[in-house]
Amino acid sequence: MDARRITQKRITTPERTDSGSALRIDLSEGEEVILVVSPHWLYVLIDRFGVLLFVLVAGALVWIFTAGLLPKIAAVLLVLGWILWQFAERASRRYVLTSRRVVSIAGLLRQKVVDAPIANVRQVTMYKSIPERILGLGTLGFATAGTGGQDVVWRLIDRPGERFTEARRWIDSPPRREGAE
Repeated sequence: MDARRITQKRITTPERTDSGSALRIDLSEGEEVILVVSPHWLYVLIDRFGVLLFVLVAGALVWIFTAGLLPKIAAVLLVLGWILWQFAERASRRYVLTSRRVVSIAGLLRQKVVDAPIANVRQVTMYKSIPERILGLGTLGFATAGTGGQDVVWRLIDRPGERFTEARRWIDSPPRREGAE
């Protein structure tokens, strides 16, 4: 059997449910998972704040200015539906740092997986908007050689400074060779 065969491992976090939302990535032999991160729960409020505000205002206006129970129930369902959708969107996101690559997985209806080898990552950027700074959150972006932007983005994560330092440490460390340990 080929010594370089790929083994499949299931990467899970404590928030994993049995709904099939567990992250599944293929790890090559000798590849270790260093970090698995999800967006902070405040992602639900911050990610699409303008839309959330619009939905809340629309729901409040319907509640205040309409008579009858049906429109009020529809307004409540609209607000609750949006919030539940945002929680589901958050649950679909996983950010993974392995000993060989950095990965971002996101999407409910359509899943997007972005994977960049650590050896190609040239820059790690930490973004903190004013709300993120107040709440202790941040966004990390990883740029590879030859691209004009961030290839892999970890949005609205907690302890961004610690995650930045950990990622930077692995990116700056010399490549690990199989059997060199």
